[in-house]
Amino acid sequence: MMKRYCENLFQYRRRKTHEVMVGDVGIGGNNPIRIQSMTIADTMDTEAAVREVIELAEAGCEIVRLTAPSIKEAENLREIKKRLRAARVHVPLVADIHYTPNAALVAAEIVEKVRINPGNYADKKKFEVKEYSDAEYNAELERVYERFSPLVKKCKQNGVAMRIGVNHGSLSDRIMNRYGDTPEGMVESALEFIRICEDWTYRDIVVSMKASNPQVMIQAYRLLAARMVELGMTYPFHLGVTEAGDGEDGRAKSAVGIGALLEDGIGDTIRVSLTEDAIHEIPVAKALVAKYNRRWQAAESQPPLISEKDYLRAFPPFQSNRWQSYKVPVIGAAIGGGEPVRVAVSADAKLAEGPSLRVLNASNGDMSRPEWLMGRAEIALTDWLPSVHFDDTDGAVRGIRIRVDDDGDTAGPQTEILREAQKRALPVYAHFTGFAPGRFRPERFRERLQALIQACAEIDYWPIIIGLEMPADTPGGVGNVRQAVGWLAKLGFNAPIVLAYRVPAGFANWQLDAAATLGSLMCDGIGDGVWIDGDLTAEQASRFSYILLQAARLRISKTEFISCPSCGRTLFNLQTTTERIKSKTGHLKGVKIAIMGCIVNGPGEMADADFGYVGAGPGKVNLFVGKECVERNIPESEADERLIELIRKHGKWVDP
Repeated sequence: MMKRYCENLFQYRRRKTHEVMVGDVGIGGNNPIRIQSMTIADTMDTEAAVREVIELAEAGCEIVRLTAPSIKEAENLREIKKRLRAARVHVPLVADIHYTPNAALVAAEIVEKVRINPGNYADKKKFEVKEYSDAEYNAELERVYERFSPLVKKCKQNGVAMRIGVNHGSLSDRIMNRYGDTPEGMVESALEFIRICEDWTYRDIVVSMKASNPQVMIQAYRLLAARMVELGMTYPFHLGVTEAGDGEDGRAKSAVGIGALLEDGIGDTIRVSLTEDAIHEIPVAKALVAKYNRRWQAAESQPPLISEKDYLRAFPPFQSNRWQSYKVPVIGAAIGGGEPVRVAVSADAKLAEGPSLRVLNASNGDMSRPEWLMGRAEIALTDWLPSVHFDDTDGAVRGIRIRVDDDGDTAGPQTEILREAQKRALPVYAHFTGFAPGRFRPERFRERLQALIQACAEIDYWPIIIGLEMPADTPGGVGNVRQAVGWLAKLGFNAPIVLAYRVPAGFANWQLDAAATLGSLMCDGIGDGVWIDGDLTAEQASRFSYILLQAARLRISKTEFISCPSCGRTLFNLQTTTERIKSKTGHLKGVKIAIMGCIVNGPGEMADADFGYVGAGPGKVNLFVGKECVERNIPESEADERLIELIRKHGKWVDP
């Protein structure tokens, strides 16, 4: 039986949780989704730490975390808090703990919340391979119980909240040997520590399941939510994609992972982890949660097209699963049936100043160059033109596009249009709109789709592509599109699906909104093409589409960088280092490079990277191949070239 992980797959509903107070700020329950961040200043630099906390609080950060890697940093949190309160800044503080339970015990006397990582709070990660008997495994759990219980008791006594923060790349050897680095292992890691808390009747817990891969992160949170339904637990969730990186890539990756879960109604507080100054995380986090805090619950809609059980059978939520579409031949860029996810732009998209954008064939892979150019003529036989030039259109029509509006008006599907397509051996792209909450009419969609299928059956012509247009800036559209795709699956009509998004005029945060909603569907396995349209240039649409596909791990078009956010533990300037390494290796399509500021976010956190660049000490760097450290304590001035040589040695280097 498929496990239930959210309140409603087809209508936006917040997951029911109990309230956890962090100082005066409530997380979960009926509270809005809270925004958090973490300082990058050295916790021993009191003045810098205080200044940064004040800046974050003034920007709208509601909870601030500081690293406490040892007892001395934990003790200095008292002075930091004292100066903040003297400045009338009352934002709750969180101590971030790795490896040092004694530091956690000190911090629990000072701050409002303590964050611990189950993978390294009571264990030392050695990547050992060992077969645990049940008796040995239980003995390990007893050891963890003894190690962790003092902190639980102190937090309960002092009214201090706790985050049990599981990271995909830093699971304990015990978990790794029994479950592997899987979502199941992440969930069990959290539950081991939650059970200890419950044994001491302590429930002021927030839980996180972070990963650098948004698909893994989404699956882990969903699986934990499902397990909590079974166990009757209602703990709030802290959402975040760890090691997301910087710039457009880091924002898109964060929006895909966090946004997909927010669309499910999962998530009570978020942190956007960017390899930038922490202050830049706050506007991104605000934009991501805005629509969910503005409208927690959509109006009641009509009965869904299919049952949730049918949808979950077609799209299992705890594993990677692609929509098994048939292939439609399109000259220069076929779609479906295992073809790459296609990128389309509009023929009348606004062009930036400079040379006209050239639209090339699929084989090129240039992020600035889409593969399809959608015509915009307001006639029944709308041209759909892939693989042409804006400045030198050859006039070749590659397909016929029909629009099926939510009010029922349509230029088709009509049998005569299909006959024309058949005569000219052209595919037909049927674009469906009307998926906004309160406007979606399941019966109308069913009627229009059935009319299309019947027209195809009449003349036995089936090269059909379905376009589904996601509404912007409103929660609940994902659920309606899920219904539509679920209905296609139930009918066995596995046409390729293009996910479309029209940018509203003047909408500043469209990239985050599109990444959250389209990314949610993509991580469900839905989408053979993407078409961003509206108030943007063709270059913007194309570039963002490729970034989105890479963030969702559906199409890799450039180097994948996994870089942690700066914090007080960082041993070099992560921003400048990441920018420098990107400038030298950003052309290596498909290669994954991790850039980590310290050993805490080192070999474990970069779980699926090909190569790693990790701070080993002041001015020193360790280089990794996978999880294996192959070069130690390299002077930072030499590390870039040594990394390139390592990539070359393993046959993954190409000249720019």
